[in-house]
Amino acid sequence: MKCEFDYCIYNENYFCRLDNVEINETGMCSECIIVSLPEKTLAEYKRKQLIKIIDKYDGICGNG
Repeated sequence: MKCEFDYCIYNENYFCRLDNVEINETGMCSECIIVSLPEKTLAEYKRKQLIKIIDKYDGICGNG
């Protein structure tokens, strides 16, 4: 089955490694397990992404 959720541990090259997957009302499979990132790493990724968005849209997101 095709899978678009990069953070699920079963996603491999945009395909689910599991057989007989059921999709729930939110469009995700009920077997989905999300990869956890260390808090420090997650904070750094979020900071970098926010900087890119602010730079791209010339600060319309505010100074947060």
